[in-house]
Amino acid sequence: MAMVYIVVNHPVGTVIAPEHTTNVNISPRCAELFGKETVDALIMEFEKLNPDLRIREADPDAPDSDIVFFDDGESGSLMNVALLVSFMDLFAYNINILEEANLDRPPKSRAEFLAAAKAVAEKDADGTVFPFALGLSPDDPLALRRDFYPWVWASGVDINALDLSGDNPPLPRALNETIALFGQLNREKLLAPDTFERTRAQRLTEFAENKIAMMTISARDLVYLRDSEYGITFGITTLPALTQGKNRLGLSGIYAGIDSDSAVPDEARKFLSFLAKNSDVLAEAIGAVPGSFPAVFAGDHIARDPLFAKAWEIFGASDIVDYKPGQPSEEKFNRLISEKLIDALKIKEET
Repeated sequence: MAMVYIVVNHPVGTVIAPEHTTNVNISPRCAELFGKETVDALIMEFEKLNPDLRIREADPDAPDSDIVFFDDGESGSLMNVALLVSFMDLFAYNINILEEANLDRPPKSRAEFLAAAKAVAEKDADGTVFPFALGLSPDDPLALRRDFYPWVWASGVDINALDLSGDNPPLPRALNETIALFGQLNREKLLAPDTFERTRAQRLTEFAENKIAMMTISARDLVYLRDSEYGITFGITTLPALTQGKNRLGLSGIYAGIDSDSAVPDEARKFLSFLAKNSDVLAEAIGAVPGSFPAVFAGDHIARDPLFAKAWEIFGASDIVDYKPGQPSEEKFNRLISEKLIDALKIKEET
C-alpha cells in the first residue's frame, strides 16, 4: 500500500490572514492618555494573538467608538467598565519656598498648614508667591474631585455615606470646618485669587513656575512636575489632617468601558480584557502610582524613581477611601459644596 504525504509549507513568521476580520473602534483618548507609541505596541501584540480582529482609532469628528476611555465621573452609557490604572491624592510643597519661610518640613496638621501659609505670606513681601491655591473653574467637571474631595477624606468624612435628602441637608462638622478653612485662607489673602476662574491644570503650571507654595495634586502629575522646564524643587506628603491617626486618601483612575451601542461587544470585551491584563504597561507609560486597584503592585518604574517610591510609601501607610464615582447623589453633593465654597470664599466689600 502506498502512502502519500501532502506537506504545505508556510514561510516562518508569516501570519495567515483570516478570510474575514472584525474592526473594533477605540476612542482617540486612549492614545492621548497613554501615548501613541505604547498603545500601538499593545494593539500590534493583540492583533498577532487575534488575527481576526483589527483595532482602529475612531474618527474624533464622528465618534463611534466601541471602547471609550475616561476619568472618574465620566462613565456615560457604558457597560463592562474596567479600571485600568489608578492615581493617589497627594499634598505637594515647594521645598525652596518653605525653607525661605524658615520651615524645615511640610505641615502635618491643619493648624500647622495655616501657620505655614502665614509664614510664606510674611516672607514674600512682593506678593508674587501664594501659600495655597484651588482651581475650581466650572470648565473642569472634575475640579471638586481633584481639589476638594481629598481634604474631605483626610478629615474623616465618607462622602458616599452622607444623607443628602432634603433641600438643605446638614453636613458633618469636619466637612464644614474644611470649608471654613478655605474661607479663612481667602480672607487672610493666603489663597491665590481667581479660585473659580482658574482650572486645576492652570494651578499646576503656576506651582511648577514657583508661584504657589503648596497645593493638592494627583500622582499622575508627578511626571509633569519632575520634568518641568522651570526646575521646581518639590516634595510630596499626605494632606494635613484634622486629627492624629492614619492618613486617609482617595484614588482616582482612568477607566475603559464598552459603549452600550457597540455592534461588536464581544470583540470589544476581548480587547478590553487584554488591556486590563497589561495594566502594568499602561501604568509605567504614564507613571501611575499606585497602579491598578485593588490588585495594586509596585511597578518597576516606582522602584527606579525616588519620587514614585515616596508616593508608594505614602500609599502603603494610608487607608484607602472606598469612593464610588458616578453615584446619583454625587451631582447634588457637588452642587451643595460648590454653593458653600462660593459663599465661604466671598470677600465682603469694605464699607
